[in-house]
Amino acid sequence: MIEDRGGRGIPARFVRLLLLASLAGCARPIPPPGGPIDTTPPRIVAASPADSAVNVERTGIVEVLFSESMERASVRDNVRIYPPTNRPSFRWSGRRFRVEWAESLDAGTTYQLFLSGRARDLRGVPLGIPLMIRFSTGEALSPGGIRGKIRAKTLPTRGVPVLLLPASLGLRPDTTDAFEPVYQTETDTAGVYEFTGLPLDRGFTVQAFYDRNGDSYVDRENDVVAGYGAVVRLTPERMVADSINIVAVDPRAQAILSGTIASPDSSARFVVEARAAAESTVVARMERKGPGPFALRVPAGTYRLNARRLAAVARPTMPARVGAAARGEIPEASVALPDEIVVGPEDERGPFVLTLPPAPVPAPEPAPQEESR
Repeated sequence: MIEDRGGRGIPARFVRLLLLASLAGCARPIPPPGGPIDTTPPRIVAASPADSAVNVERTGIVEVLFSESMERASVRDNVRIYPPTNRPSFRWSGRRFRVEWAESLDAGTTYQLFLSGRARDLRGVPLGIPLMIRFSTGEALSPGGIRGKIRAKTLPTRGVPVLLLPASLGLRPDTTDAFEPVYQTETDTAGVYEFTGLPLDRGFTVQAFYDRNGDSYVDRENDVVAGYGAVVRLTPERMVADSINIVAVDPRAQAILSGTIASPDSSARFVVEARAAAESTVVARMERKGPGPFALRVPAGTYRLNARRLAAVARPTMPARVGAAARGEIPEASVALPDEIVVGPEDERGPFVLTLPPAPVPAPEPAPQEESR
């Protein structure tokens, strides 16, 4: 038996509770050569106590049997107990993982063992589906529940950690402070999450966390914390809060300005530009032959949108003579929207129509006059 009694309980800092050990830098073992690569995710074969068990002894022993040998560090670092308890210890016996406590659990309390889907087997294949075991040292599970969905355009919605924080921390908690979530889960393949077995007469905020640089800390420059816009309070009259949906927006994502260049000059070349209103510098530019649709990607900001017909030399259809129009030149022309366009991350604005006047038609060459004799 291998025992880990290194005091690896619930970490003190918020973010170390979020994205756990897949981010801890544990090296993945290299699979042995020969044969097909194993891509089958491990499974939970058995668990004791079973999910939703009641009247569980307060000695607090939880066992999980996996379908195959696991990378033990990834399991240890991805497992959490809620509400947080003091100094759990972890033991292994083959494929069997055990969690124990030196002190008795509280009476009449619903506990949850959460194992992230990031826990992986010896070949580095993740569990994929998180494990949640809810059990009570009393006669019934706590009846509270919160359900919802994460909606996002550019950010992922599958396997996103969703956390419940005390309402006392506010809707936008300061991630530089040391605090702990009180419950945690992950979204499924459809971006749906669910908490059950929650206590009543409590207020929670619901937060989704994206650790984009994988360092287990909230980095304001890279990571994203998206929350539900109100405190969720569970009471005997409202034991389950449904449709607690979170819209996750990537603050670094670009916006899209789209529209159409309208012109009768089907063979001319056109340029459409988005210029920053404050500095008049070109932020995005697209060139196309002939009129038609355009789409520009720009960072959040304020822009002026304009289109130009580039000057060109038309095919000669008559003898050349002095003068731009007579030489068949298409002069440059431009048009700009009168109003500035303000966009935020992931915004899609349009369609805008930029109409350019037709190029002037060259005057016909006068017929030569015969000399009088």
